Amino acid sequence: MGLDEPPKRSVKTADTIFGIVEFLLENGGSGVKEIADEQGIAESTVHSHLATLLDHEYVEKEGTTYRLSLKFLDHGIQVRGELSLTRAAKPVIEQLSEETGEVAWVVVEEHGRAVYLMKSSGENAVRTRGRIGRRTTMHDIAAGKAILAHLPESRVEDIIDAFGLPERTENTITERDALYRELESIREQGYAINDGETTGKVRAVASPIIWNDDVQGAVGIAGPKHRLSGDTFTESIPTKILQAVDTIELKLEYQ
Repeated sequence: MGLDEPPKRSVKTADTIFGIVEFLLENGGSGVKEIADEQGIAESTVHSHLATLLDHEYVEKEGTTYRLSLKFLDHGIQVRGELSLTRAAKPVIEQLSEETGEVAWVVVEEHGRAVYLMKSSGENAVRTRGRIGRRTTMHDIAAGKAILAHLPESRVEDIIDAFGLPERTENTITERDALYRELESIREQGYAINDGETTGKVRAVASPIIWNDDVQGAVGIAGPKHRLSGDTFTESIPTKILQAVDTIELKLEYQ
């Protein structure tokens, strides 16, 4: 089977409901007609599905506009809290962000994409494209590449086939062979870098979290190029991240 290949049959009603949910997420709220036009279904069908979502408190209605509710937040926080990685990593990335002054992330892979699981901001942290819960491609962020480097090659192939290697900046790796060469280097040095590959003025360093011979995720530090430069970028930050990862892996071992 390919990348998380779903069962051959899916439930049309469920497909429609999740299509509506995704549309509301992307647009921050919408009316019945806009949803129906975009999804290519009857307004009566949209109205019925929205009524069901409203009954189960997954959407809120203000006038004629429907928006997703915070019930999704409750589910996400609960799922994250049940992960062993969350409990092991939380105090470690808090210390890491305090020591570096930058933003520290824990990123995991799910369904072939990078998911920003946890964040801790140091006193000098700048805002980046990442946000908790965000799902993105893996080839253009340091944490994503750190994870890819430790996945089976067939899995990496499936991920590339599914999502491609879209160009974010002129520095983004967009060729399969070039990515494989970089993944080999990451395995050799123990960490990955993002040198303006997602956002031109931002750099990042990340190292994989390995437990029970499987990659569980990655810890990364991101910051502006003028601060993540020279020895800070090539030695100091990587060393601190590797130390943080060692601590998390020990916590996972004895948790």
